[in-house]
Amino acid sequence: MSKYLKPRKKYNPPNEKVGEIIQKIVKWYFKPEYIGLDNLAEDKPALYVSNHTLLGLTDGPLYMGKLLYEKEIYLRPLVDKMQRHIPIWRKLINDFGGVVASKKNCKKLMEQGQHILVFPGGTNEAFKNEGEEYQLIWKERFGFVKLAIESGYPIIPISGLGGDDLYDIILDKDHIMASFIGKWLKNTGIADKYFRGGESIPPLVSGLGGTFLPKPKKIYYHFGNPIPTEQYNGDTSKETLETIRMQVELDIYKGMLEMIELKKKEGFKNQSRFWKIVKHYEKKIK
Repeated sequence: MSKYLKPRKKYNPPNEKVGEIIQKIVKWYFKPEYIGLDNLAEDKPALYVSNHTLLGLTDGPLYMGKLLYEKEIYLRPLVDKMQRHIPIWRKLINDFGGVVASKKNCKKLMEQGQHILVFPGGTNEAFKNEGEEYQLIWKERFGFVKLAIESGYPIIPISGLGGDDLYDIILDKDHIMASFIGKWLKNTGIADKYFRGGESIPPLVSGLGGTFLPKPKKIYYHFGNPIPTEQYNGDTSKETLETIRMQVELDIYKGMLEMIELKKKEGFKNQSRFWKIVKHYEKKIK
């Protein structure tokens, strides 16, 4: 197993000077706004559950430093195992406390009383198709809810808004898989072996001036109220798992709606779609 991204307890957070430099760059380029930081506490470990925006580049890195240096919360992100094979990047993720996403690793971190960050949508949600902006694509994933209940961990929903506007999608994974390149990847078995049948293929995107640099758009993050799990006393029945997961999804979409009010001045238009989604979840929970 790679020496990188293991759930060791004794991680030293990044050097404060390095963190300050990163935060200054982030603040200058994206002008991030953070809502609901009062809902977080260093002495109350929680499972932070977030949506993934396009490519996932601003999911986590833009607020992990904020939480570390202002709230003394050292988030331990659960990341895709493919990231431990990427030179330089794997070292960076490792230094920031990243751990390979698995039930075993998550449980170990909970036993250590760590603050944990998880993205149920994984790379499939980060490498989204055109038209899937700000949608939760979690399939039938309930593992994070089950682990939270078993360990009595509260869940804190995080909503990210703005990340899907940093790039224009030229070719998404469906288009790539339908092309002759995709067919070759499928026929040779490469797609199944390395790209989960194609869902882990990143889209071809265009950023600032047609480059890979993200557009300098304002990013918003909303930290919702903690969702307690202790009252379920370890009950991980299907009904309980579905109820809690729907509540997490609903709170993430509600967080997006709250931030949309702030983003209206930038011409953001998708309010009606979000209202429909929220109403849909509210009906299911009732």
